[in-house]
Amino acid sequence: MGDPPRFMHGVCLCLGYDGSDFHGWQAQPGLRTVQGMLEEAIDEMGIERSAVRGCSRTDARVHALGQIASFAAETEVPREGWISGLNSRLPEDIVIHDARPCYRRYNPRFHAAHKRYRYLIRCGQRRDPMIRKQAWQLGPRGMRRDVPSAARGEHVDDYLNVSAMREAAACFVGEHDFHAFRQASDEREVVVRRMFEVSVTTPWQGRPDVVAFDVVGNSFMKNMVRIMVGTLVDVGRGHIARDAIPSMLREDSDRADAGQTAPPEGLTLVEIELARFDGPGDAFDRPTKGEPPRRA
Repeated sequence: MGDPPRFMHGVCLCLGYDGSDFHGWQAQPGLRTVQGMLEEAIDEMGIERSAVRGCSRTDARVHALGQIASFAAETEVPREGWISGLNSRLPEDIVIHDARPCYRRYNPRFHAAHKRYRYLIRCGQRRDPMIRKQAWQLGPRGMRRDVPSAARGEHVDDYLNVSAMREAAACFVGEHDFHAFRQASDEREVVVRRMFEVSVTTPWQGRPDVVAFDVVGNSFMKNMVRIMVGTLVDVGRGHIARDAIPSMLREDSDRADAGQTAPPEGLTLVEIELARFDGPGDAFDRPTKGEPPRRA
């Protein structure tokens, strides 16, 4: 169904949020969600609107720097009016970076050229409370087998075989059947996806105890990035061979062939590159605050 004819003014937003205290993006009765908070803020501005359409339905405790969302409104509001009006009404864990006019039925979900996700892991003998909501914290138990526990310090290499993970990550690049890398309850028929980049970076922002996994693809299935990262961690621990990834990308593979599912708090939707933007002017030139978009 389309938006009611009276909702003539389309709006496209770029927003970020700390997903720690949200039950994901999608509105759910009685639960705190990003979509729900955003729709409440628009309503508080006294503007009639359609439902807000998100480009990516992030899960509970998953973060975003450059989420894209659109809706149609009965009243035309200038760009700065949307940004200041919504930010003044939204909770502190959501921020609107930008707002642009668009076609009233525009749905960015169907026009994403690629999405960039980043997953952070922090390794160490003791947990770091300051990063607990943004990274998976891996302690000394069950870690890299070829390094004695007594020799482990505060470096990723003491816990994970980074070179093995990088070799395994390269196998994901290209067009493959990712049937084994989706949640078992995800029953969609099309399981082929194209990955433009899967990289492993450490140190991360000067921290030798943190490793970042960047995954750029044209589309993703339920828990797909988290399963990819969990599988690479199993490679880094020595639980899965580094050359085992290609066998997991065959049509006859299933979820049991891949590794564990990494927890949600380490995952961030960094940016979305729009293939088509139905509105005046360019799409978001800088969809992620502080980090320009990269074309894969």
